[in-house]
Amino acid sequence: MLDNSAALAGFALNALLDSTASAVLVWRFSMERRDPVGAERLERRALYGVAFAMVLFAFYVGFQAVRGLVDGSHPEASVFGVIVSTASLIVLPWLGRLKLRLAARMASGALRGDAILTLASATLAATTLAALLANSALAWWWADPVVALLIATTLAIEGARVALRHRFG
Repeated sequence: MLDNSAALAGFALNALLDSTASAVLVWRFSMERRDPVGAERLERRALYGVAFAMVLFAFYVGFQAVRGLVDGSHPEASVFGVIVSTASLIVLPWLGRLKLRLAARMASGALRGDAILTLASATLAATTLAALLANSALAWWWADPVVALLIATTLAIEGARVALRHRFG
């Protein structure tokens, strides 16, 4: 990967959240047939869990980004980081749009939220790729921690928004 890359770490954590949320939704929809009340409880718990994880990851990535800016750490680029970011940038927009269409047909707010998280991941893939390329091609070492701060801010805002929206209706 990219040694000391806070942006790539932030993007990876966001992708992990997106994948986990998708897996929970698949479980939730399969459970709905057997136990609609249990499925609703599971969805609420999962939403709060994902929101908490987003805020926790935001603090971690933000801390690493600030540390990188203060220390002036210079991540070393690798082909793998660029390939993962590029592949994500190709796949995630398609997947996000597919989830949005399915959410509309199913009238599922949870699936719509998951689709938005996937589309946000595509945006983070683009910014991560830009940071990796700027660092590699232009020696802009600061691009990585600045993008990591953007990712941390996005995760914190989205986590708080999800928790508050479902808490207050």
